[in-house]
Amino acid sequence: MTDIESLKKYVGKEHWQEAEAAAATCGKEKLADLTFKNPVVALILSIFLGMFGIDRLYQGGLKMFGCKLAMVALTFGTWWLADIYFNKHVIEEANFEKLLAAAA
Repeated sequence: MTDIESLKKYVGKEHWQEAEAAAATCGKEKLADLTFKNPVVALILSIFLGMFGIDRLYQGGLKMFGCKLAMVALTFGTWWLADIYFNKHVIEEANFEKLLAAAA
């Protein structure tokens, strides 16, 4: 990823100004090496396959995958509905943290 403008869809609105400043100090070389997870893909996975924890596998967390499966089973599926709301935000936060780590 080399375009600072395209960064907006990966970090969310609440961190856009901070992310723009971090990307400017990061440099194009480091920014090109970063790979971000797409929050829209995570949201779609959460809606359609979240009952099976696939959205947490996309995020890269094997432990969270197991925890989500257990929570869905224990709450008879209601945790899946609550987690749909949080999934996009979790991906955006992880992308923002990755950008901050690269800028440091």
